[in-house]
Amino acid sequence: MKSGRFLDQSLKFDWLFIVLALALMSCGVSLVYSATVNEDVSLIDTFWFKQIFYFLFGMVLAGLLVFVRIDWLKRAAVPLYVVALILLCVVLFFAGDVVKGAGRWIDLGVFKLQPSEFAKIAYLLTISYWLSRHPVSLYKVKTFVVPFFLFIVPFGLVLKQPDLSTALVFIAVTMVGFFFAGLTLTDMFLLVSPLLSVLFSHSQEMFFEILWGLLICAVVFALVRRRLPKILTGIFLMANILAGYASSMAWNMLEPHQQKRVNTFLDPMSDPLGDGYQVLQSLTAIGSGGLTGKGFGNGTQTNLAFLPEEHTDFIFSVLGEQFGFMGCAIVLVLYALFLWRATSICKQSSDPFVTLMVMGASTIFLFHIVVNIAMTIGLMPVTGLPLPFLSYGGSFALTCMVLVGFLLCLRYQARRR
Repeated sequence: MKSGRFLDQSLKFDWLFIVLALALMSCGVSLVYSATVNEDVSLIDTFWFKQIFYFLFGMVLAGLLVFVRIDWLKRAAVPLYVVALILLCVVLFFAGDVVKGAGRWIDLGVFKLQPSEFAKIAYLLTISYWLSRHPVSLYKVKTFVVPFFLFIVPFGLVLKQPDLSTALVFIAVTMVGFFFAGLTLTDMFLLVSPLLSVLFSHSQEMFFEILWGLLICAVVFALVRRRLPKILTGIFLMANILAGYASSMAWNMLEPHQQKRVNTFLDPMSDPLGDGYQVLQSLTAIGSGGLTGKGFGNGTQTNLAFLPEEHTDFIFSVLGEQFGFMGCAIVLVLYALFLWRATSICKQSSDPFVTLMVMGASTIFLFHIVVNIAMTIGLMPVTGLPLPFLSYGGSFALTCMVLVGFLLCLRYQARRR
């Protein structure tokens, strides 16, 4: 037996992957406990106890998914997608439970269901199934018609809630799916270039105007390199120019709280007691942790309730305050190993559906990790994206566990073929 291949050849399941997921879950429960231990509620009402229940229930779901045949996943994709759209319509137009100005949940009594989380899973299955059977190409625009409609409907419904951060997850999954379904990196750049034009041309500062000019030059170079049909070339150029001049319109389309998040991201001190408060307290908490942290349960910013949403959006700040740079580094290593084991599944199967599912699921995890951590350290505007396995949340915890179940299923089924 070759060294380093024990987990891959002698056991049916990827035990390293399972151990990594369990380690991250344990870190999450511990951090949620330390962040909310001072709350005067009964045991069953505590966040950390509920989180344990969500993870246990999620592990049952993941265990069941392991033995589901890949063919069954393909057949279930479209029906689940339809159910997800129905739930999104229900929460938007009929029974949305409004929390902090956003109607994103359906109150089931003992549990609040967030349909957008279920929609991530259903969309991942559906777009992976479609793209595995119908590769895309910029030379054949018609290959984008169905994927576009599959994307735009759930994206629009989630954006309407409003939940911009979750809607961006659909964009990330779609772009990764397009790449593994036939597009090149140059093609990907051309597709996202209008969005970049909006971002670069929004500000009137000379620096951003120069960036927009360089972007237009890069788009022209990419179009010349790809030698696309003249009509398509003209569309990409016009899209970037119009996007640049329509940036103010795009800005006005954002909700007021989303505009405030962007403004406070650019200058948190402009409103230190208002919209900039969260970022400043998060930076204070992480910075005060130093190299090794203040110790478990000893976070000043957390215990004295200076840090808002400490058990959900800013759980990484709790980690940094209590366990310092070393604790953050260890968790990041766990995440890196987790994603490495996940993406390694692609080497075991030639089925494009497996590749698209694995890379899509990994993208969901990676997108949440990058955006959440960047938010807590002030590199991105504050969003509502939780940190996988660490942040409290019933629907999101179940989403993570279902994705883990899919990944275990795809590895296990690929080995049996």
